[in-house]
Amino acid sequence: MKDITWIDELYSGSIPSNVEVNTNKNTVLITEYLNEPSLYANMKIKYWQVGVEVQIFYKLSGDDFQNHEIELAQLFNNDDWDIDTSRNRIKDPDTKQWTKVFYFSKILKVKEGI
Repeated sequence: MKDITWIDELYSGSIPSNVEVNTNKNTVLITEYLNEPSLYANMKIKYWQVGVEVQIFYKLSGDDFQNHEIELAQLFNNDDWDIDTSRNRIKDPDTKQWTKVFYFSKILKVKEGI
């Protein structure tokens, strides 16, 4: 995600408890939502499906949401991730920030002998 300059803060798993909500920054949180065997052959796992939830919290002065979201989706797509779901943007009633959620997944080939 280092190639995407509009992301100010990026977290994986969870936002640390010592990080305060900052409505002046674009924050992205990536969490796992899928991690399971996908295909069996000869009673062995051949493929594994993984998925991530990507939550975007836009800064209050943010704009150009559509282009940001397209850029992010293309980044995942270029690395062989599929877009499972793209939720509508919603406005947080407390912070007034616009938020967006994507779900991406990909299938990994399991190496022999693992």
